[in-house]
Parts: sequence; structure tokens; C-alpha cells
Amino acid sequence: MRSIFGWSYPPGCHRLPWDEDYPCEVCAQDVDDCICPECPECGCQGDPSCYLEHGLRRSEEQKFLNEIAKRQWEDDARAEHEYWKQVAKEGDENEFPY
Repeated sequence: MRSIFGWSYPPGCHRLPWDEDYPCEVCAQDVDDCICPECPECGCQGDPSCYLEHGLRRSEEQKFLNEIAKRQWEDDARAEHEYWKQVAKEGDENEFPY
């Protein structure tokens, strides 16, 4: 009997098309591009708790990709902050006095 719940998806189908895509918490890559190995204890992939509780070790490539992604997120956040600061400044200049 097939179930409509997530734990019985067919092999290779790990999420629904409308599910939000979040990067892997270990290597910071998209879910489809994750380079993390499956945990020999529980079978999960990219779960940080496996690295704490099940003895997995992060590879140099995982560390490198995670660091690159963090820097990119910081740069994106900084650029967005500057953009909204500029929008607010331009909005103040274009206000009509009452």
C-alpha cells in the first residue's frame, strides 16, 4: 500500500516540486548538488547532527564550499542593505513637503 506522506516517496524523489529549496547545512550546496556522503548510521545526507553524533568528518571540499557560500551570502546581504539604504535616501529626496 502506498502512502501520500513524504517518507514513502519513490526512490530519487526527495521532495515535492513546490517545496522550498534550502542549501545543505554542511556543504552549503543546493540539495541536488550536495557532495555530502550518506551517514552509515542513519542514512541521512548533509545532516550536521551526523557529524556530531555519528562520527562523520567534514572533508576539505565541504569546508571550502561552505566558506565560499557564507562569503557569498554576506556579500549579497551587504549589497541588499546598500540598495535599500539608497532607495530610502532617494525616497526622502523625492518627498513633497506638506
